[in-house]
Amino acid sequence: MNPSGDTKFRLDERSLHASALRAQILERCRRTLNHDMNNAVQSIHSGLELLSKCVANPGIVRVSPQECINLLQQQFGNLQNTFRKLLSDIADPPGAPETFDLSALLAEVLQTLRHERGIAKGKIHIDPDLPIHARKATIRSVVFGVLFDALDHLNSDDSLEITAFRQAHRTKFEVRMRSVNRRPEQPSTQAVSITELLVSLLTEEGSELHIEDTGEARTVSMTVPSAQEASAQSEGAADDMPLRVLIADRNQDAADSLAMILQLEGHEAKTIYSGAQLLGTLASFSPHIVLFDSDLSDCDPAEIASAARAARRGKRALLAQVSSSDRTRHAAFDAHLVRPVDWPQLQALLRTTRETS
Repeated sequence: MNPSGDTKFRLDERSLHASALRAQILERCRRTLNHDMNNAVQSIHSGLELLSKCVANPGIVRVSPQECINLLQQQFGNLQNTFRKLLSDIADPPGAPETFDLSALLAEVLQTLRHERGIAKGKIHIDPDLPIHARKATIRSVVFGVLFDALDHLNSDDSLEITAFRQAHRTKFEVRMRSVNRRPEQPSTQAVSITELLVSLLTEEGSELHIEDTGEARTVSMTVPSAQEASAQSEGAADDMPLRVLIADRNQDAADSLAMILQLEGHEAKTIYSGAQLLGTLASFSPHIVLFDSDLSDCDPAEIASAARAARRGKRALLAQVSSSDRTRHAAFDAHLVRPVDWPQLQALLRTTRETS
């Protein structure tokens, strides 16, 4: 029981989609997991049979009981590893960011997909020792998603190339299909939604996903900050880091006074008073926070939310809806503020944004 009395279960749309992606990954990996489990169970069964013969006929069987026990222990270990892969590597929620070796994670994923024809015949070159800092389960889900996307697009005459390497201060994972007979594909609605989900998952890791289809080659690449870059960004992020705040409000006096308060606190604030200016300002100003008047004319809240997230170039902008009533809420926004906006509320938004930037 929740001690606060709040028994509501909340799961946002992104979390639902991420859970669905993990479920699909688990389903696609069933063949390999079944194969590994059956191998381990069959080996254990054979080991038990051999052990029973050793006990019943110690003078005839040339294998000692201790050798049988050693074999069984090894097979139990293999079975345990398979269950760990099933429960931890694939199905666990993202957890907290950590530093880990991307090359080791890719090796695990490719081992899981070793029975896929495209993987088995593909050209693979993964540089060793590629430390990155991110949520390991999230990166694993995206890697699986990218590989399954490639396998689903793979034609019989296509060749698959999988590479991972350092690029400046970042780490790049790339999957490329080559064929002289391919034509550029028009993405389906399903493909677009999967791509958007992968982009959304990576954006929170400070990472990027790019897809390029020229006909002769279709390339999907994931760029992730290296552990060194993440460490440098963490050390450089001070608690009093100035933020860019965009105030989009039809009430000019309210917008200007709020901007003055933010500027006195050391932040950069920009005000606009109509929806016609909003999209262009988002692209040029690239705000950390957007305070959006829900009654602002000439704009669609969902379109504004999408544009604000794209404007940060891989970093997620915090979107706060401001309205005169608590009854008007839009699902695309992260927070809802009721007029008049209290300074403690705004401070909380600034603090949250610093922690996630």
